[in-house]
Amino acid sequence: MASRSRIVLLVPFLLCCMLSNVQSAPIKITRETFKECRRGQWAGIPADCCPPKIIDGPIIDFSPPKLDPSKPLRVRKALQCLSGKELRTYTKKLQKGYRLMRSLPDTDPRSYVRQYGIHCAYATGSFIQDGSNNLTIDIHIGWYFHPWHRAYVYFHEKILQKLLNDTEFTLHYWNYDNTYTLNKTEGRNDGGCYKSGLYFPPMYNDPTKATFQWNRSEKAFIPYRPVDLAFDGTHYDPTLGAPSFPDNLTLAQIIWRNNELMHRTFLTWGNDTIAFMGKEYRVGDPQAIGIANGAGMQEKYSHTSMHCYIGGKMFEPKSAPEDPVFFPFHANLERLWDVWVSLRDYHKNPTSSDWLDGEFLLWDENAVMNRFRVRDFLSAEALGYTYQKANVDSWVNFDTSSTYPES
Repeated sequence: MASRSRIVLLVPFLLCCMLSNVQSAPIKITRETFKECRRGQWAGIPADCCPPKIIDGPIIDFSPPKLDPSKPLRVRKALQCLSGKELRTYTKKLQKGYRLMRSLPDTDPRSYVRQYGIHCAYATGSFIQDGSNNLTIDIHIGWYFHPWHRAYVYFHEKILQKLLNDTEFTLHYWNYDNTYTLNKTEGRNDGGCYKSGLYFPPMYNDPTKATFQWNRSEKAFIPYRPVDLAFDGTHYDPTLGAPSFPDNLTLAQIIWRNNELMHRTFLTWGNDTIAFMGKEYRVGDPQAIGIANGAGMQEKYSHTSMHCYIGGKMFEPKSAPEDPVFFPFHANLERLWDVWVSLRDYHKNPTSSDWLDGEFLLWDENAVMNRFRVRDFLSAEALGYTYQKANVDSWVNFDTSSTYPES
């Protein structure tokens, strides 16, 4: 009788341990995940964006580039500080790269259709956790948001390099967070960019070029209209369409709102690892639905606000990369992830193996499928590039008790 009692007590203990072990495991995307891809949805809107279910050829483990220590790292620069010949050369190459990418057949995983399609699959619950019937996957609204998008932009950049036959080509960033241009007496001689990035990059607004997307909100087409970062992502309701932004604000008011939002999300609300990086997400966890239910502070606020502000294709996760401005925008989010780490000694990335060993699949510049882990994408420098210094003082040192400017 006592032996039977011990067995009865042991069963729930073993079940508990088994469930615990299932829960404590990183999300992994495999051949099986692709094979089981199905119609996803975003905000109740169907999303048919599965890549081919059979992955042709091998899946190789990602290996960081071998860097020549005698050569400087490539530098992703702030778009608004490009000028003269450098601006003309970069714009010409960028537009050529997208023209070539758009001309690739849809069967080529490097084509633009397949580039934005794979983001759609990762963003709409089209993939399900291996061995599950209903645990859908989304790399948003959780702690995989930053490293997955760093990898996504990295491979996209590598494809452009291959198409351009230029291994030094670099996708520059749009640092919309900088609200202030230093004057000559405040200038710094460190090669940095200290010019305000409040305005939409003109090179993405030429309707004759492959970098253009007509389906944006009218705000993106108004020259010198400053971006507004202060939309509260927790109120994001996609069923109502893109939110409205006030049209009667002065430049001083927008600057105040942007600086306050950036300061609070990086230095007050986002002052610990999970608050900034997002909700922990492991095998056995359901997909988080809704920005308010797990997104980190940068994803929740300035990221969501910018997607809504640009609008059109950028408004919906399932279609956002159809607008090429997605990439300089996300390059800046990646830069700001590094800025967050640098601001406080206790700003640390997660150390759990469930995060570090999260494993995903993306095609490289040779149309070969790469298996990469989060730990592979923690350092831009290890990937062969760095960021031009840019002014963050305008929001890092912002006094949140300051008076809101009068109209």
